[in-house]
Amino acid sequence: MIEGDLPGRAQLLVKEWAKYYQKELQEMWDSQKFMQLPGLE
Repeated sequence: MIEGDLPGRAQLLVKEWAKYYQKELQEMWDSQKFMQLPGLE
């Protein structure tokens, strides 16, 4: 995070989500073609 903060539990959920979608996130970063990914459950 660059600015602000999240409660510890929220940070863990976001990190888990990002790890699960790491491949898709990297592809979007590289191509700059963005798509919607499923949210946290």
